[in-house]
Order: sequence, then C-alpha cells, then structure tokens
Amino acid sequence: YKERIEMNIVGIYSEVSGYSTVSEDGQDLAVPSHVDTTITLLTTYNNGGLQAMFKDSWYDIPLILGSILFMSGWLITELTDGLLPSLRHRVVDIKRDRYSLPFFMNPSFNADISQSWTSGKETETGKTYKTFGPWQVVQLHRDEPLLLTSTSLF
Repeated sequence: YKERIEMNIVGIYSEVSGYSTVSEDGQDLAVPSHVDTTITLLTTYNNGGLQAMFKDSWYDIPLILGSILFMSGWLITELTDGLLPSLRHRVVDIKRDRYSLPFFMNPSFNADISQSWTSGKETETGKTYKTFGPWQVVQLHRDEPLLLTSTSLF
C-alpha cells in the first residue's frame, strides 16, 4: 500500500474522471460514492471499508467470511420498475491493501433495454438505446476512461 501511495497508483479515480477521493463527510475514500449500472456480486474476504447508504446515512457493510453481496444497479432498477432498488456505496480507505472480488453480471450485448422487464413500458434509457451493448460501451467509456476508447464499438 505504501509503495502504491508513493507511486500515486492507489486508485484509478481522480478529478479527471469526475470522482473525488475525499467524501462529503471528510473521509478518505479508496472508491468514491457511486451506484453500479447492472448487477454486482461482491466478496470482500475479510476486508472492511465497504459502506452503503440507507436513508441518507452511511453504514458499514458487516464482514461475513464466505458471503457474497448482491448489489443492483440503476439500469436494473429502471428495467424492473423499481422492484430491485439500486444501492449507493463507497469504499473508505483502510490505509492498507484491500482485496475484493467483483463480478459484474450484465444482460447480453443484444438484450432489449428499451422496455421495462416487468411492465413493458418504455425506459428512459430506451429512448436513446434499444440494446444493452452500445449503451454499455458508452457507460464504460464514461466510468472507466482508461478501459475503452471512443472507437471501441467499431
């Protein structure tokens, strides 16, 4: 951790990507407050720092060794008419190496995201994108600017 701090490569987040590494309540963050886009399955092993927002307050996620955390993102909330609410979360910097294993579960590239899966109503996202793939490329370019380029779809 100390070596990565000195080399300034602790995290990929910076002011350039629109994220702040200091929270609104003054805590140092390893991962800024955000809502994922689809479904995230996460194991944190025995590492603290993960917090979730509930009713405008931050709460530590309890460490349960061997558990997997399910987090729904905002696109899933939209596609289910709010039946699966999204979870705002962040990671407080614990000042040592922290390991976790995320798995991002997404619809297929050609999945129709223009209509709710529960009611069939047009989604806000669907007004611009009919299928998941092109929408995801734009999201990844915005959220992970080092991962994709503007021509990744071609």
